[in-house]
Amino acid sequence: MKRTLGLVVLLVVGLALASCGAQKQAATTAIATAETAWTAARDNVAKILPDDAKGIDDAIAAARASLEKGDVKAALASAQELPGKIQALSAGLEAKKAELTTQWQSLSAGLPGVVAEVQKKVDAIAKTKRLPAGVDQATFDDARNSLAQATQAWTEAQGAQSSGNLADALAKATTVKDLLVKVLTALKLPVPAALQA
Repeated sequence: MKRTLGLVVLLVVGLALASCGAQKQAATTAIATAETAWTAARDNVAKILPDDAKGIDDAIAAARASLEKGDVKAALASAQELPGKIQALSAGLEAKKAELTTQWQSLSAGLPGVVAEVQKKVDAIAKTKRLPAGVDQATFDDARNSLAQATQAWTEAQGAQSSGNLADALAKATTVKDLLVKVLTALKLPVPAALQA
């Protein structure tokens, strides 16, 4: 009787360990599957949807961390849903790319002209050495600094767009607009409609 009971206990423990090992293997496989899917899609997603790309990176890291801590269930659950999320992101990529391309074309059509116009105004003030009423030298120097930053940001935006990093290009172009508004406001000059949109 004792021997039979001992065999039953060993059998139950063996099955539990086998089940635990099978779950760990399933979690490891699910994470590897997610990583493989992500490797294929990551570069394209990161250029168009960088925040979503970071979310997938973080989710894979969290699944791996859960597995390392021994939380096999959590690792398996999060890893199993990742391929679906990656596929959904990849499927929506072309539409998002078209949307960002349209936004870029709109910005790049008008922004270089506005940058050049603001530069002319600042250069004219610098040549006459007469600051607009209510503007002191420190404010003017700060405005010139902001204009230099805007010019640099526009160059970086064009570089990002050329590399296909549309989200980054648009973020930098928005920075350019904000800096130009800052310059014009500081110098008490009118802000054109192109910068107000």
